Amino acid sequence: MTKVILDSDFATNEVAIYNFSLLHTRLVRDDIINYFEVVDDSIDSVLDIFVRVKSGGTVLSKTDLLFSTIVSHWNDARDKIDDLLSKINGIGKGFKFTNDFIMRTCLYLLDMSVTLKLETFKKDSVLKIKDNWEKISNSIKSTAKLLNEFGFNSENIISYVAVIPIVYYIYNGGDYKESINKIELRKYIVIAQLKQIFGTATNSALTSIRKAMKKAPNDSFSMENLNKIRFTGDRTLLYDEEEIDAMFDTYEKDAYTFMILSLLYPELNYDEIEFHQDYMHPHASFEEENLNNLILPNNNVIDENKKEEWRRRRNTLANLQLLEGSKNEHKNAISLIDWLEEYGEENVKYLPKDVSYDLSNFEEFMIKRQELMSKELKKLLL
Repeated sequence: MTKVILDSDFATNEVAIYNFSLLHTRLVRDDIINYFEVVDDSIDSVLDIFVRVKSGGTVLSKTDLLFSTIVSHWNDARDKIDDLLSKINGIGKGFKFTNDFIMRTCLYLLDMSVTLKLETFKKDSVLKIKDNWEKISNSIKSTAKLLNEFGFNSENIISYVAVIPIVYYIYNGGDYKESINKIELRKYIVIAQLKQIFGTATNSALTSIRKAMKKAPNDSFSMENLNKIRFTGDRTLLYDEEEIDAMFDTYEKDAYTFMILSLLYPELNYDEIEFHQDYMHPHASFEEENLNNLILPNNNVIDENKKEEWRRRRNTLANLQLLEGSKNEHKNAISLIDWLEEYGEENVKYLPKDVSYDLSNFEEFMIKRQELMSKELKKLLL
């Protein structure tokens, strides 16, 4: 440092001498830089560090970096995958499939480890994906179309990972157009999400399902085969009667209630018509001005506690149905009695008979309708 100063014009510049001295102190003497030694020489460990460091600038995910390794071995990979994503995400009301989904699915279909690691995407693996790309992409597109047929889209699908075993089934020649298989596939995608099978230990769950599917005939899809799997935490895809009954108090109007309703309304043409989750007793019926001084069947006036309970229960399954979007918009806040008179009771599924449809009889209506819906769900799921 002294030689640098003496050999330059800075020798008589106090500011320069101070700054050079300070720089030397910070770099050589002061321990101001925190560091740790990486003992593991795994390339994935290095990649994880790079992702963390980059998080302070232009954020790059691990998937982005893994994707770059695929491109290094397959020049057309980016264009091929971007084109596929554009097509499948544009089906129906749209999806939000990602590079992560495509990469993990490729590994799954080709019976490789589903862990997204740099070491997994070696040249031989990438070339295997390239050689099978047409079949892979066609299977993914067929799966997206099937999900659209089931009524799924970006608004009501919770787990895209849950979709991967369906792609595997189609990739291996499964007859997804056959009605029995289609029923089982719908049950799988609904139950896997309701049970949150892929919430933890995702790779383990995927591997267990793939192992079970290999043992089954390629052309059939059966939940009975998958029900034998024990996932992390001793979870299964099985339901018992208590769990089914609990659905009616557990879920309020959201993506999960849509899934359950899709099991109860399998005949609807979801890929042709938009269906809404509609309130049997309209949402607006439970506002204060409508409930105030309401006389219940026991001749008592509704109290504040019951009002709050009814407002919660109006959002639960027994008060929901799937109704064509345009009809739902027309129905709007029309009372259940008036709507049934106009629409026709014979056109409404799971409508209890011999009960009053007046709002004052809301509790009995909910009990009776739950009985009808629960009975059907138990036939499907037990």
